[in-house]
Amino acid sequence: MDNRQLIMTAIEHIEDNLHQPLSVRSLSLFTGYSIYHFIRLFQGVTGLTPGDYIARRKITEAVRHILCEPGRSLLDISLDYSFKDYETFVRTFKRLLHTTPTQIRQKRNLVLPLLLHRLYSHDLQRWTDQHTIPPQTVDLGEIKLQGVQVTLNNDPSVISSAWEELWSRLSTIPERKLPEKYYQLGQWTEDYEDNGIRFLCGCELNNTRSLASRSLAGQSLISPELPIHSLPPARYLKFQHRGRSADISATYKYIYGVFLPKTDYRLTLPYEFEYYGKDYLGPENPASTSEIYIPISSL
Repeated sequence: MDNRQLIMTAIEHIEDNLHQPLSVRSLSLFTGYSIYHFIRLFQGVTGLTPGDYIARRKITEAVRHILCEPGRSLLDISLDYSFKDYETFVRTFKRLLHTTPTQIRQKRNLVLPLLLHRLYSHDLQRWTDQHTIPPQTVDLGEIKLQGVQVTLNNDPSVISSAWEELWSRLSTIPERKLPEKYYQLGQWTEDYEDNGIRFLCGCELNNTRSLASRSLAGQSLISPELPIHSLPPARYLKFQHRGRSADISATYKYIYGVFLPKTDYRLTLPYEFEYYGKDYLGPENPASTSEIYIPISSL
């Protein structure tokens, strides 16, 4: 059993016992390693200490229950995850998410909570590059996109269907930049946990500031059927995803669950986007590289 498999065994044990008291010492005994060696090994594979992983997973699942079960008391939910008292539950919330259970329930958060979703073996297999390639900070001006919009709940096939529709209707976007520059924009609202995340699969437009009043042969130069989204000038963290598009969820788990919580960034802009440039070789090509942009502040 290699190190990654060993840590995956520990993670599965944590996931099976999220509703029970868990200690790092008990995990080290479970794996047969000294506590010192186990902590170093766990952090080397995941980027998190085992104690942080346990706390983040418990809080992430508690957030899900707070939003999905509005009739349950916050105290009962805290007890579900074996917090010794409600004050400890609230302190852990504030430390990890910079908010409170009450604010989560009332959806009064101005920032996106940085949650850690369950890790699987294939996630860890794809994290090696993420540990070694730091993101770049870039400033971008206004970006206007036009394309096909869908809402993602549980069926990821809606994304590929949106791209297929975009290809078939590309000629209806006469103001697209040439050669085309393709993006996938993800947007969330306060109720995204219940109603899903909106995605726009589209291409970048030329400066269309004055096109609303222009027409050709009585028709608008901008297709009225495909929505247009304007992203404000902003500062971004630019990450790279290497590999198939279907595996990009592992990269997002690393960004939101591991990297960003270690920083002082607060995500106040409710979107992210992927850009497919010259190094993108297609969704199924394992040598493909796409770019992920996470806005960290307005300019």
